[in-house]
Amino acid sequence: MADVFISYSRDDDLPSPAKPDGKGFVTFLDDAVRYEFKELGPQRPKIWRDTKRIADGDQFTPEIEEALKGASFLLVVLSPNWMASRWCRKELDTFIKYHGFDRERVVVVGKRHVDADKRPSLLQGQNGFRFYVRNEDPEEIVGDLEFFDRGEPRDARYWERLKALAAYLVKRQPRPSQEPMYAPTGRTIFVAKPASDMRMGYDRVVSELIGKGHTVVPESTEDIPLDSAVKVIDAALSNAEIAVHLLGEKAGNAPEDQLPMVKLQLARAAARASRDHQGKFHRVVWAPTLWTVLSNADQPPSEITRRPLEVLAKFDRQLAMDKIEGDSLSKFVDFLNQHLSVIAPPRSITLTLSDICGDTRLFLYHSREDSQYALTLAQALQQRKIEPLLPAFEGPEADIKNFNSKQLAECDGVIVCWASASEVWVRAQTSGLRNWGSLGRSQQFCYRAVVAAPPPGERKKASKLLFPRSEVDLVVDLSDKDILTADLLDLLVPTAHANAA
Repeated sequence: MADVFISYSRDDDLPSPAKPDGKGFVTFLDDAVRYEFKELGPQRPKIWRDTKRIADGDQFTPEIEEALKGASFLLVVLSPNWMASRWCRKELDTFIKYHGFDRERVVVVGKRHVDADKRPSLLQGQNGFRFYVRNEDPEEIVGDLEFFDRGEPRDARYWERLKALAAYLVKRQPRPSQEPMYAPTGRTIFVAKPASDMRMGYDRVVSELIGKGHTVVPESTEDIPLDSAVKVIDAALSNAEIAVHLLGEKAGNAPEDQLPMVKLQLARAAARASRDHQGKFHRVVWAPTLWTVLSNADQPPSEITRRPLEVLAKFDRQLAMDKIEGDSLSKFVDFLNQHLSVIAPPRSITLTLSDICGDTRLFLYHSREDSQYALTLAQALQQRKIEPLLPAFEGPEADIKNFNSKQLAECDGVIVCWASASEVWVRAQTSGLRNWGSLGRSQQFCYRAVVAAPPPGERKKASKLLFPRSEVDLVVDLSDKDILTADLLDLLVPTAHANAA
């Protein structure tokens, strides 16, 4: 059973004559969306697309009928070709037969323009995700500027629309209520409800944050009630560590006797920051520099350049702690993830001296070249009655990978050894410790550490700056110590003293 059924005209998926072995618009879109699903997390919608060349007058196969019946959403690749296809219209009618006249279940991907009043009624009023802009300059050939042309994306906006589409489908997919979607981080992020012109960016940001295991407030699927807006906003802000605001040109609806919603949330977040005596709560503002202005039907959209600080000034005054970004949506999402890693609160180590016993298993994550140091550390841990787990290096590659993955999934804690291994290898391994659920674990690591071992180096001296607190709980530099003594081991093995530090 599929979550998303793609309805499209075969003529919209023809490869370019310049690239006869390349992909058409729909095939490229399908593959790219599936890739984005993998980037957004382990829970992915299932896509069904008929790839057989079926004549327009042929009957539906049982497979197509069943796919339409079981799909949660119909994704329509809208174009003049889709409008002219009886087959596509039959897919729409069949979907309606099983799911009713429900606009919420239909997602429109605009390949080329179709006037709203010429569309089927279920598709009217749907802005969807347009992969083109209109070109109606009377001095030029009338038509659409398509973001995908001659077999490949030709406009940077293609990737923006694609990522927004994938994030939207991930967010909207039905999920079993008893199934946890992501490993929770315990962190709460306030994402301000946007005006209508920033809804697409809001959906992408919310999907990304939830995908990382964070809790987003206010509830992303519900609107803030106008009659109790301040109360709801303040309650959400009280539990959040930062507030994220997406600024377009509109200010949103205004509760009675209050500022418009976009301005109100900025003001309440500023008030929350003023009450934070530790000075940690702050606002993160995205005011994209490049802004598309949608004109009336007789004029094509145009693009203007904005200054993020001036955009913020239209809505609220700038605060000293504000983080203001104006780059593309994808780069803003990357910045937000990195920023959250930097400001992550230290995680309490749940393993203390009184817990250490013969059943405690610490996986000594190391490269082949650091085997000797890891073996020495393993012997020292055994003397402390801690069970060391060592990765395997000999045997078929697939068996080695499966064995080491199982060790990582079943251990109590991890010590990453950094002796002769490269810095990039060590940092790549620690980055994978953040989302423990993706490693097949049933619970978080009780302990994640990095030990910098001989030979010494400048980067090892600065090792505490290299590893985000969301990935590593403890970093110990022993790179200038040739012998592992008991007192040095006390620095590495979690104890009540280390936990307090």
